[in-house]
Amino acid sequence: MFEDFFLGNQVIWEVKESDHLKVKNISDKLMLPTTLSDVLIKRGLTDIECIKSFLKPSIKNLHDPMLLPDMDIAVERIIKAKQNAENIIIYGDYDVDGITSTSILYLFFQSIGIKVSFYIPDRIDEGYGISDKFVDYLNENHFDLMITVDCGISSRNIINEINDNLSAKGHNMDIIVTDHHQPDMENLPVVLALINPHLPYSEYPFDKLCGAGVVFKLVQALCCKLELGDEYLYYIDLACLGTVADIVELTGENRVIVSTGLKKINRLPNLGIKALLDVAQIKDEIIDAYKLAFIVAPRINAAGRMGDASRAVKLFTTHDISTQEKLAKVLQDENNLRQKIQLDIYEKALESIESDTTYNEQKIIVVSGDGWHQGVIGIVSSLLVEHFHKPCFVISVFGDIATCSARSIEGFNIYEGMEYCKDLLVKYGGHEQAGGLTINKSNINKFREKINEFAQIVMHDTIMKPKIVVDADISINDINIELADYLMAMAPFGEGNPKPLFRIRDVNVIESRQIGFDKSHLKLLLQNGNSQLSAVAFRMANMQQLLKANNKIDLICEIGINEYMGKRNVQLFVKAIRLHENQIKKNKIMLEIAEKFEYLDNNKECIYNSVNNFGIAFKDINITRQELGVIYKHILEIGKCTLTTGQLFVHTQKLSEKLSSLNCFKMLIGFIILDELDIIVFSRTNYDEFKIKLPENTERTSLLNSKILSFINNLQQVVEK
Repeated sequence: MFEDFFLGNQVIWEVKESDHLKVKNISDKLMLPTTLSDVLIKRGLTDIECIKSFLKPSIKNLHDPMLLPDMDIAVERIIKAKQNAENIIIYGDYDVDGITSTSILYLFFQSIGIKVSFYIPDRIDEGYGISDKFVDYLNENHFDLMITVDCGISSRNIINEINDNLSAKGHNMDIIVTDHHQPDMENLPVVLALINPHLPYSEYPFDKLCGAGVVFKLVQALCCKLELGDEYLYYIDLACLGTVADIVELTGENRVIVSTGLKKINRLPNLGIKALLDVAQIKDEIIDAYKLAFIVAPRINAAGRMGDASRAVKLFTTHDISTQEKLAKVLQDENNLRQKIQLDIYEKALESIESDTTYNEQKIIVVSGDGWHQGVIGIVSSLLVEHFHKPCFVISVFGDIATCSARSIEGFNIYEGMEYCKDLLVKYGGHEQAGGLTINKSNINKFREKINEFAQIVMHDTIMKPKIVVDADISINDINIELADYLMAMAPFGEGNPKPLFRIRDVNVIESRQIGFDKSHLKLLLQNGNSQLSAVAFRMANMQQLLKANNKIDLICEIGINEYMGKRNVQLFVKAIRLHENQIKKNKIMLEIAEKFEYLDNNKECIYNSVNNFGIAFKDINITRQELGVIYKHILEIGKCTLTTGQLFVHTQKLSEKLSSLNCFKMLIGFIILDELDIIVFSRTNYDEFKIKLPENTERTSLLNSKILSFINNLQQVVEK
């Protein structure tokens, strides 16, 4: 973080170019602020009607559900089951999408008098998809129709086994598969109806529905056929929850589902959702997509991660308020337990990684531990990816067998990586950004070597750097409450439609103070010209030492609204801070020139050229006796130490408060000169760190003995020329 602040080399700030003619055209036609028009255009919204639909999502924009593949067949078969009083079994999944999908269909079938049951597999014992245990369950129970939700598209073999088993008993059961995962066209299940918007022959205009979205469309189609009007909207809050939790793009029809679903949640939610909000003590607050994703969804997922996921379905489908309250409390407690277990594993994984220096050289993290809870290793993997910005495999070892959850970064395909190592794996599966595998304990180290071998082939160094995509540059003068209100028209925010990010350049920090009960956040007062604006930087309290009064910085932020005591004010929410780009450029040049002095004999010409080419003033590189004295005194105070490049700048800034002429060049050159004179021992490590220590014995020496200092003094004529 410190190094990025001074040198801007840790995170890529990608700022999109504006098309000013298009921006003006959209703004004029729709009477929108140019900033909003700019953001919309950069996100691919250039058609006037599309922009209107985007800014005002409406159920009128829901597509005809009958356009989905086999929807007509599925509807007719379900109506037949209703008429003949047949038994239906819903097979779901243990995550939020699967749970909400199951709940929607179960509630609707109950409401129209269909006899229905559901089955949710155990996350650890059965895993994703139709399980062998469920095959046994079908052999012991009689059903006439089976409907899968959020799964089934890759279950050809086990569906064949189900059909063979039932045929051998002289029983026939039709199967309808509803799913949203990518199909393998060479291995589609043979079923009565296969509803999936990703099928290549689908005529459906939107293919980004989640499992709950597909089920919602099935219920919509049934309501149309049964002439039940818009009764399907009764379940849109559950579809909204599943959509947000499954991290599908909040564009197109998903935007309509989430926008309309949030309105229902804030007005008359499913009582199970209300019970979860109550135990989380979320009352009298507007519920948005963020609260669903980070407050409600984790409590639902806890049901499957820590035990029986079917309890979450019961929470949403029971009509007994007392039962709902008890189930919500259980899920709350299990989510708290999940957090404790998750934190424990995360800290153990972090300790293992940071104590092993080989991880610094490897592009992929593979970390393992005995008995790590399989229900949370996926979350731990995500946290480690966020911390290190490297693809991560977290492995839980039980005896000789180990299971793993993996998460990736943009630019590295997890599935292809596992394919490269398939000779070491018992089984594996997943997609580009996430996956899982089973491996013999004895092969874990070999897997770590081989997956990193693959990474060396396919991963460029730029992939390893985090990226912040900025929607637009903006000035403080252009930020006001009206603009903030207009930007809120882009909500709901989420995957595919994140909150807009803006870069503000060359702004002064007038004031900074730590806030929060643990003082971990910063409140900033920013100024540009005559305009001032407040900003909050969450979890950035350690940056305060870098922000001097009237310090010029660039920052990336969201534009939000702060409501307090009935007043609404615009407020910035800071995501990243750096010195102004001109100062960063100068820092890089000064550091580069300083580093060349370590190899003075071979690089004199290069140093001359560097000074001349970049227009460096002699006062910036002329290190005086007083400055050397301040640097040496500081070394005596801090003693033996190892400094990163970022810490070098932090120490330089601290000393510049005593002596304003100090800079990173003089700091580093000071170390080198003092080492040359045997006053300190200075060296650089392989990891671009600076090691400093004091020798046991030092002798008085003259600065005239320093060839480096003499060389710098001789540069005056070159620089001033």
